Amino acid sequence: MLAFGLATQYAHAQSSVILYGIADTGIRFQTNQATKTGSANNWFLSDGAVTGSRWGVSGQEDLGAGTSAIFGLESGFSLTNGTSGQQGQLFGRFAWVGLSNPLYGTVRMGRQYGIAFEFVAQFDPISVGNVGPNEWEAALIGARYDNTVTYANTFGPAAIKLQRSFGNQAGSAVEGSTTAGNLIFGNGPLKAGIFGQQSLDAHEHAMDAGGVGLSYQFNKAVIDTYYFETRRDAGFTPSPSNSGLALANTSMIGNYYTAAGPGTQSTPRTDHLVQLGGTYTVRPTLLLTLAGLFDWTTNVAPGKSGKSGSIYGIADYYLSKRTDVYLEADYSHLSGASVNDPNSPMGTFGGKSSSIGTMVGLRTRF
Repeated sequence: MLAFGLATQYAHAQSSVILYGIADTGIRFQTNQATKTGSANNWFLSDGAVTGSRWGVSGQEDLGAGTSAIFGLESGFSLTNGTSGQQGQLFGRFAWVGLSNPLYGTVRMGRQYGIAFEFVAQFDPISVGNVGPNEWEAALIGARYDNTVTYANTFGPAAIKLQRSFGNQAGSAVEGSTTAGNLIFGNGPLKAGIFGQQSLDAHEHAMDAGGVGLSYQFNKAVIDTYYFETRRDAGFTPSPSNSGLALANTSMIGNYYTAAGPGTQSTPRTDHLVQLGGTYTVRPTLLLTLAGLFDWTTNVAPGKSGKSGSIYGIADYYLSKRTDVYLEADYSHLSGASVNDPNSPMGTFGGKSSSIGTMVGLRTRF
């Protein structure tokens, strides 16, 4: 009788599971790519410039009284060679389960996007891209975090999100942890917000970040901008990928190395990054994007500062609702101590100060 009752209950539960994905790749040319002996130009088949290829499964089950059980699994991969992305993790883009209620909010547990990254993506014209010149800001704040609990809710035009990533290090409740929150206000065409985040490495060296964002939608155009500042203690060191140690798998830069070698940083590093960009819909099948990022860094090495910047443009033509072709072009520049900075979020150019890139890409969704 009990088994019959449970079977009846499950049969009436409303649930859904969705399989989806994106395949994005193209032919890219880029100057001044670092080699063992300096730098060289390169033609190559590249992962997508706009979005990373991925497949995923998401689902929800109605539990009654407005509450749903939800889950999301997403795996990144490279179309160029078929390998898994995100440190080779099977569901490296995210893997979480949670509960959602329109009144009480949503709780998710598992590997998730960091709150700072999600915030930046909401005020970025392409939601943070997938090649160096349009994605490098993510290395300053980290992209995804293992062992994470997130709470989100909306109150009228305001949305709040709080997050705690557990360090999972025996004997310490703070080593490897990340604590973050953001508040975003939306009213018609205007959206504005603020975020804060702190991450602690295995020795409790801190990375502190905070920023603001603004977006405004006109008839056919959207203007996006944000500013954030990050401060890394001297010696701040995320652990190697897949090590299971503090801040592993976050794709975040450290502050332990300088151009002089490991352990040579003795001062806190501060990065000030600003982004300004926008999109313009020429017609429903043609979208134009132009954006630039600039970072001014103090104490790249003790007493030495540097600057990093990039500008990129994209012309995106939709062949159908799910398939598009695009042309991307970019220019990146380093100056001061950033030219040879081993922690440079956009990488280095083999001792050169600049790099030019262009790419023709094809993307389809399912």
